[in-house]
Amino acid sequence: MESEDTHAIARNRYYGLPMQFSDLVRPEGIIANLAADTREAALRAMATRLVDERYCKASFVEAILARERKHPSGLPMAGHKIAIPHTDAEHVERSTILFARLNRPVEFRSMGDPDEKLEIQMISMFALKEKPRIGDLLETLLSVYQHNEVLDRLLHAPDAREMFITLQRAVVEYGK
Repeated sequence: MESEDTHAIARNRYYGLPMQFSDLVRPEGIIANLAADTREAALRAMATRLVDERYCKASFVEAILARERKHPSGLPMAGHKIAIPHTDAEHVERSTILFARLNRPVEFRSMGDPDEKLEIQMISMFALKEKPRIGDLLETLLSVYQHNEVLDRLLHAPDAREMFITLQRAVVEYGK
């Protein structure tokens, strides 16, 4: 059975409209307090959830870990740090974003300099089936996450619902 988000994405694609953030993020796609001691544990937990919820194929878990080793996803920004891991479309069944705030920071490597270590407490994992749209989504995410006040609100939000609302508002205000 197809979901409403599948229909929205298909409708946008049919009419040549850009994929909308609201097509990808849903309230249940926010984890307010993910317990993980390492980057691998955090990525594995998130990727496994996407597989369990049938957004991704079983191969997604190992693919995301392999890509992170080869192409680190930590964003070296001033202020709060965030990671934006993703992998190839061949491992994805349905497009989505899963956002997690960790209970405590874990070490990631910087996207721009793999030798630089970053303390990351927020992860925005995306799975896109529509490969040509990856660049557009990355641009939107980077536009939103470069604003430290957005990351600060996400880090200090009381629950997943407030985090979701913060993300929605930030995409409207800062998204490309």
